[in-house]
Amino acid sequence: MNEILTAMIRKADLKLNGQAGWESNDMQRYANLLIQKGSVEVGWRESCGTTHPTVKQYRAWKSIVSSMRKQGYVVEETRVHHPNAYASNNGGFWNSIIYKLIDRP
Repeated sequence: MNEILTAMIRKADLKLNGQAGWESNDMQRYANLLIQKGSVEVGWRESCGTTHPTVKQYRAWKSIVSSMRKQGYVVEETRVHHPNAYASNNGGFWNSIIYKLIDRP
């Protein structure tokens, strides 16, 4: 991974870690899994009354994947169907997408 992507991932993690109040570095973990293992599943909870922290992570990850594509990475997305997506007292439902690395520059 080049310096531009690495810096973008670090910046996203710093922002998300600050919002969450702890260091999870999810963007770095997602990127490492995608590059090393060839795929990663990213999930988020929608429509729960407020913007859930996982939605913010998903939006940051979408931006990183978009930058990867601009730099020549070929990343395939497959939406995952969750039959028990409504397992929450506060409403909302769970979504996830599996990102698969097809080719790299």
